[in-house]
Amino acid sequence: MKKLDDSSIKALISLLEDPSEIIYNEIYQTIVFLGAEGIPHLQTAFDESESDLQKERIAQILDELKLAKLNEDLNNWKEFRSDDLLEGLLLIAKYGYPNFDEAEIKKTINDMVAVLKDELDGKTDVQIVHLLNQTILFDFGFNGNTRNYSAINNSFINKVFENRISNPIGLSAIYLLVAERLNIPLVGINSPGHFILGYVNEHFTKEGVTDGSVMRKVDFLVDPFNNGLMINNKDFDAMLLTIPYDLKDKNLLPATNVAIVKRVMNNLIHALFTTGEKSTAQELLDINEAL
Repeated sequence: MKKLDDSSIKALISLLEDPSEIIYNEIYQTIVFLGAEGIPHLQTAFDESESDLQKERIAQILDELKLAKLNEDLNNWKEFRSDDLLEGLLLIAKYGYPNFDEAEIKKTINDMVAVLKDELDGKTDVQIVHLLNQTILFDFGFNGNTRNYSAINNSFINKVFENRISNPIGLSAIYLLVAERLNIPLVGINSPGHFILGYVNEHFTKEGVTDGSVMRKVDFLVDPFNNGLMINNKDFDAMLLTIPYDLKDKNLLPATNVAIVKRVMNNLIHALFTTGEKSTAQELLDINEAL
């Protein structure tokens, strides 16, 4: 089949409100064959449609295409570009909101970096965290979503930046995105409570995160969801013991970018399950477990 231009794709989508199942099946096959190319057009048509039948059909096709694209994109990211945490988070966001503009997210990150860049020289590690807290939580107004901890939009970084609220891993991801651009040695910590960060006493390697050895170099912990609270290692160990958690397994806590993306996905899956979208949640669970 030759490539269709935009007007042809729009014309096909307009036929989805035809009540004929025969016509629908033909159009369905053609649009699905387009793959990811059809997603932006379908999303726009869904947003603009006043036909319940058309919206229902578009939603079904969109879900199928978006799941296939997310699966392919996440696996490619894991294989070739997992050093880029932002890209992984954007892929999840594009599943939920295919047509959003990622430029505003990147601009906000760059703006936070610009505020901090000239303030870090000569500062202690604790002072640096205070500066991160001030910039991210107060100057730019990001906060923990305490009213709706499990909200679906907590897992979509475009909505996090739009609404300035998220869950623990969403806020922690913002810290990590800013920190990596300023060479601040923060590492994600997959705490069995909620996701937090570790401040490392020296710069570390990806291998150190993967094998967990970086945990021995963590000077203190940072909890972005709790106003950037700093927690010393002794208190953190005590918290783990109350769960209970075997301290011998602390080397399992450092989170790679892939682990962070998988946890964001798990939060999204949980949110969908609790809102009754169990079929979509199961599809996402299958993708996440294979990642």
